[in-house]
Parts: sequence; structure tokens; C-alpha cells
Amino acid sequence: MLLKRQVLILQMIVENFINTNQPIGSKEIAKTLDYSSATIRNDMAKLEKEGLITKTHTSSGRIPSECGYRYYVDYINTSYDISAEDEKVLKSILKEKVYSEKKFLEKNAIVLSNLTDCTAVILAPTKTDKRINKIEVILLSSRSILVILITNTGEVHQQNYKMQADFTQEEIEEVNKLLKTYFYDVDMATAHVLLHKEIEKYLKERIDNYDMILIALTRLLNNKIKKTIALGGKYNLLKKPDINNLDKLKEVMTLFEEDNIIDLIDDNSKLSGTKVKIGKELDNKKMNDLSLVTSKFFSDKGEGVIAVFGPKRMNYKKVMTLINCVKDNLNNNLKE
Repeated sequence: MLLKRQVLILQMIVENFINTNQPIGSKEIAKTLDYSSATIRNDMAKLEKEGLITKTHTSSGRIPSECGYRYYVDYINTSYDISAEDEKVLKSILKEKVYSEKKFLEKNAIVLSNLTDCTAVILAPTKTDKRINKIEVILLSSRSILVILITNTGEVHQQNYKMQADFTQEEIEEVNKLLKTYFYDVDMATAHVLLHKEIEKYLKERIDNYDMILIALTRLLNNKIKKTIALGGKYNLLKKPDINNLDKLKEVMTLFEEDNIIDLIDDNSKLSGTKVKIGKELDNKKMNDLSLVTSKFFSDKGEGVIAVFGPKRMNYKKVMTLINCVKDNLNNNLKE
């Protein structure tokens, strides 16, 4: 347990580093807190022993460790008041006519990235309860098939595929038997997994050129579960002094390729509420110098995710507050 005084010292060290990117020593802290430099030095030694702060070099200055940021986010309840100017910018989004969902998401992502000076991503909402009611393959000719997908909400999706080999009606009936067995009343993502585990195994045993059928089914499912993303401030991280290694910067930039970023956000936003993961907590070596704040939002159109990527010394309280403001925008204004 930390003393109240030690919590105040830790808070000052964290917030100083967030704002200045510089370490701070006991004499500087004593100018703000009503304690002696000697008392503060003793408390800093305790905080360092607990792994909450660390030295950058031989000077007396300290900066927060990952554990220090974690403690700050979890236990130091400081609020952030949005400035009148920032509030005006957030409200301005709602005054513009929304021509499409994607453009509305992009406007929110760009505003969020500008206000946080970080990289903002919004995953478009999707119906989490959408399930497959029926999927069927119809043989149009020996080298042409039609795949029909019907969801529990009554949506019908179909796609023609030209094949590079001949198929018989008996083979297609075998395919449909498997689809009927495995795909009734499963969600899209689960269907994708089943396709490449159970169904692929059985198709391989029973049908020549089974891989062509597999590709057709995969394409149809991918089209239906692919998420729309809106990205703002992709290159904001390049302006930060926190990552000064060119190779690391290149690695970070690869994270913002569409498939990578969707997987990354999905893996780190499984729970409701606003969540913060810091550095190594992200379990991705490319992100050891970064933090990620995510929050799910719920609209008439389904469940989506707002995410902000920034350096470990990002202003967490500001980012979390602004994410909640954007969440209100999306919750209230994305309609069927």
C-alpha cells in the first residue's frame, strides 16, 4: 500500500513526464508539494523499489515505469475537463450532413486523432448476433457454381464463382451435406473457423479439387464478416520522440495495415468498457513502446470499437475522456 503522499509524488512524476518527456527530481517536486526534498527522496526510493518509477541516467530525476503508468491509470482518479474549444470541435461533427456511415466514422476518427495527437481507429459496428441460417452451393455448370448464404435476420447473399476444374452434381451434394451439418445457426466468425478445420478435412477426403470449393466459401464468408475501419492520424506516432529507432518505426507502421489493425484491436477489446493496455501488456514486440486505449460502442447498427494508439506517456485521462465523447457521438447518431 502506498501512502497518500507517495501517490501524489507518483502522480506528479507521471504527469510531468506525459507533459514534458523529461525526468523530474525531488527539488522540483518540492516546489509544488508541501513536503521537504529529503522526505520526497525517501518516498521516491520506495516508489523505485516497488517498480513504479525508474532512473533514466545518474541524475536524481525519475520517470514512470510501465507499472507506474498502470498504477496511475487504475488507482489515481484524476478527471480531465474538456476545453471549450475541444468540445466545440467534437460538436461540429454532428452539424455536418452525414452522407454515409464510413464518412461519419472517418470524421470522428480524424477529430479524435487531432485532439489526442495520437492515432485513432474506429471499427464499424456489426451485428454480433448475426448467424447463418442456411448456406448452399448450386452447380450451374460443370465449372460454375452459385453460393447462397441466408442469415437468421433474413439477409440473402449470393455469389457466382468460375471454377478451374469440373465438378459433378454428386460432389456438390456431398458439399451441401457437410454445410448443412456444420453451418446451421453458427455465427460468421465461427463458420470461418469450422470451414478451415472440420469441413476442409472432410472435403479433402471426399472431393477432387476440394480447395476450389474451399476458396469460394472462404471468399463469401470473408466478404460478410470483413469490418469497415476508419483511421485518423496514421502518421502522428512518427512525430513522437518516444520511438527514435527507424526500424521500430517501420514495424509500427505495418500495424496499421487493415488486416493487422483489425486483428490487433479485436484481440485487445474483448471486454466492455474502456480498457488500457500498456507496452508489454499488448503481447506484441512491435508495440513495446506504445499503449492502446479501446472502448466498445453500441448503436442501432450493432457493436463497434474505438481505439487510440499512442506512446506509453500518452495523456491517458484525456484520451479516455475524449473516447467517451466520441462514443456518445456514435451511440446516438449511427442509425439503421
